[in-house]
Amino acid sequence: MRAAPAPPLWQNGHVASYRDRLRPELLRFPGLWRTRILIGAGLFLAAFSAVLVWEFGGPRVDARWRELGVLAIFALWLLACWPGEIVCSPAGVEQRRWFGLVRKTVRWDQVLGIEETEEFAGLGRRLGLAARVIAVTGTDGAVRHTPRHPDPDRFLRECRMRMEEWNARQGGASVSSRPFRAGEENR
Repeated sequence: MRAAPAPPLWQNGHVASYRDRLRPELLRFPGLWRTRILIGAGLFLAAFSAVLVWEFGGPRVDARWRELGVLAIFALWLLACWPGEIVCSPAGVEQRRWFGLVRKTVRWDQVLGIEETEEFAGLGRRLGLAARVIAVTGTDGAVRHTPRHPDPDRFLRECRMRMEEWNARQGGASVSSRPFRAGEENR
């Protein structure tokens, strides 16, 4: 008996990381479409609600401004949760956030360690949601692989491989294979 062909990626709800066809040394981790659609719908709902509050709000102006402030905070929180694309390259790891306008880069020679934590202090895990965050911390900040990105294990393997490759080229010591935890010294 022949096995049924696997459904395309857009049908099974998963998006995988992929190698760039034009530059195969780059490994890309795009944000999940389901998350982008939900955040976009939330932003639209917040904007629509703001228009309704402004046009049909009560006669008290101070209450109207409070409601608009709550909607603005909600919209900013949704924008902060937007999954930016992560690109692993031979030079370092880069994250493009806020629709590609803001870029954060951690070069392999600046990496202090790899840290695995839980998002929102483990609240998602208690609710049965994915909460694993992998952060590549550097001297200038961190690039975070969140549950809104695909293939966390592949990201972790790729970062460790790239760091060991970088250290081998530089003639340095090998990188620890265990994750870096907050508060530990990198030895």
